[in-house]
Amino acid sequence: MAEFEFHVPACLVFGADSINTVGARAGEFGSRALLITESVLYDGGHVEKVRDILRRKSIDCIVYDELSPGSTSSGIDEIVQLARASQSQVIIGMGGMRVLSAARCTASAAATRTGLTDLLSGQLPNRAPVPYIEIPSSYRNHFMLKHECVITDDVTRHARVLPLPVGVVKYELIDPNLTLSLSPKYAAAVMLDSLLAAIEGYLSTKSTFLSDTLFLRAIDMLKESIEGIGKSPNDMRHRLRAAEGGLMSAIGLGVSSQGAGGALSYAINARYNVPKSWIATALLPHILDQTATVRPVKTGKVARALGEDIIGINNAGEAGQASVAARRLLGLLGLPGRLREFDLSMDEMYEVCETAASFEMITSSPMPLGAQDLFEIVKQAF
Repeated sequence: MAEFEFHVPACLVFGADSINTVGARAGEFGSRALLITESVLYDGGHVEKVRDILRRKSIDCIVYDELSPGSTSSGIDEIVQLARASQSQVIIGMGGMRVLSAARCTASAAATRTGLTDLLSGQLPNRAPVPYIEIPSSYRNHFMLKHECVITDDVTRHARVLPLPVGVVKYELIDPNLTLSLSPKYAAAVMLDSLLAAIEGYLSTKSTFLSDTLFLRAIDMLKESIEGIGKSPNDMRHRLRAAEGGLMSAIGLGVSSQGAGGALSYAINARYNVPKSWIATALLPHILDQTATVRPVKTGKVARALGEDIIGINNAGEAGQASVAARRLLGLLGLPGRLREFDLSMDEMYEVCETAASFEMITSSPMPLGAQDLFEIVKQAF
């Protein structure tokens, strides 16, 4: 049995309306808050709701909502300066992974003279971070229990996975109601992104008996949610189920790791500004095609968790059914199945694969992978 350490750095609060506790949580750290969010969350009234909750707790709140889909490290530097100038005592990040990464960086750097350039060079702040409360607005938060985040380098347009100080996140408030801000089709793509992360975590060389249990359950729950939202797009039960599956996947990733699909999704998203969830959706079946030959037993279990009838089929046959199941889910939802459907160009793709190959998560893939191996996956998915 492989030895592992499991550290939960934050208090996790899960459930409908858990966002209502944000005032009490923030009040533990002071009376000046900076809320980093995105404009789409105004539509459901979530931003104003958080401001009202904080106001009732006598907490002054500044809102920053100007992060664009293609925002880079220079944009985060601007938020850090705002946090310092306002002497924010607590940072609240509410939104998707792009917003949460920016908020984590802000909390890490705001209390010191450290800038994003220092973090990009691997230099950690020499003072404790500003207390940070995280409120994800979707089913995925792959770095929830990791001291890391992903940002786009302003100079190179490359994705960077940055190490952050231990203990940045104080509270993780996971409220499935926030997912109502996602359209049914985009919600389904985010579910598939979470599914890819759970599958890669399960197949990772870092996986353990604990993470395997969580991942297999997460795969089953996410599959049910994806099928459910395909048939009944506005049924809240499917979003709640997906939030539960996403949480189980995130906890599993606390001891395991994403792999080639995750690395390529981050790298392609940074270079071409295509939503990460769409990229992950297109890559999913091709990642399973690859793992079927090197991890046939485990990939076969993925096929079973995805609902494939594989009774009487040998290990190789079982493994091959996993990608069949993934393609079936894409077809059910009518989602893009090829990278070329996003108007990407192959001209710079090898350089993107070099960036992806530099991520530490690649080292825990089921087989050794370099830039050329990743390029082959991209060509198959194109």
